[in-house]
Amino acid sequence: MRALHSIFFVNTGIIFLYFTTNVFAKNSCEFDVKVKQVLLNEGFHRNITYGIVFNTEDEDDDWLYKDCIVAIDQTLPSGVYANPDEMEEFRRNHKLNAIPKNRINIELPTEQSEPSSVYVLGKIKQNKVNLWVPVHARYHKAVSGGGSARNEIEAPKLYLRCPDQRLDLCDKNVLPPVTFLCNGSSKEKCSWKKIPFTMLTDTLIWDVPVGDLEHYYAVALGTALVVVSGSVYLLQAAHDFKAGRVRKAL
Repeated sequence: MRALHSIFFVNTGIIFLYFTTNVFAKNSCEFDVKVKQVLLNEGFHRNITYGIVFNTEDEDDDWLYKDCIVAIDQTLPSGVYANPDEMEEFRRNHKLNAIPKNRINIELPTEQSEPSSVYVLGKIKQNKVNLWVPVHARYHKAVSGGGSARNEIEAPKLYLRCPDQRLDLCDKNVLPPVTFLCNGSSKEKCSWKKIPFTMLTDTLIWDVPVGDLEHYYAVALGTALVVVSGSVYLLQAAHDFKAGRVRKAL
């Protein structure tokens, strides 16, 4: 009889645990995340900003995101790059936590470059986080007639990492975990959950000017004249300085 009672309580406990876990996961892991992506400033040096909001039905659900870290994986087209040295300097000054996902050669023109990616990380505070990353436009080869070249910056991927195992309840609601750097200043790797979100803004468009091949000879001639004039000026200045020292010596 005692064995039957034990089996009953064990089975009841398993059923209760299964029921509560599934109901809890269903109610708490249906992510409602909104992302706004904006390109600020003008010229060849700009910032991409991200406003991320984690919506919850009531305050009791806030624990799901509390103390969690968000990582944005932003792909940049070949005509745009994030400077690794600049991001490293911002990290040292605790102004930004961003790191390139792959090697970036900032000297290459667009035509010789490949798309690149950058991670931008931040801690969730009061169910929201604001991130940013400085980006720069590459130069394009001049074409007949000049004009502009269009760079389209697509929506990022969004990942979440929490200090405990709470996201394990969300396996049915989000994609399998992926592994990459825990933060921008460490080589240690952590497990992240890729989560769905709603994008509130359109694809970012960045048009940059392109040189006109028809101006090639005029620009070359002007450059040559400036170089020659500058050289003559420097030689004359050096001659006058040397002559002045000779006169003083006499």
